[in-house]
Amino acid sequence: MDRTIVYSPEFEACVAGLGGYRIIDPALDAVIDGLRRNPFGFDRFESDLFSFRYARTAPLDGVPSLYVVFTIEADRTVTLRHVEEIGPA
Repeated sequence: MDRTIVYSPEFEACVAGLGGYRIIDPALDAVIDGLRRNPFGFDRFESDLFSFRYARTAPLDGVPSLYVVFTIEADRTVTLRHVEEIGPA
């Protein structure tokens, strides 16, 4: 089932800080594909104050590992909220 995926202004700012979509698209494409298919299949964090789901990518063709945070809205829209590079462990 295809879903609407929305990029929040905060997500856009994070992407710009990482060098733009051209830099992270190879890693982000796999996440977007998974979100369209089943966003509920990703790990979830919940507390009394907020709830979100997240995905981690592996390094890919010079793109570092990424941590992508998103929410699933009541109308089933997936909103990307944050993305950052995962540093070396």
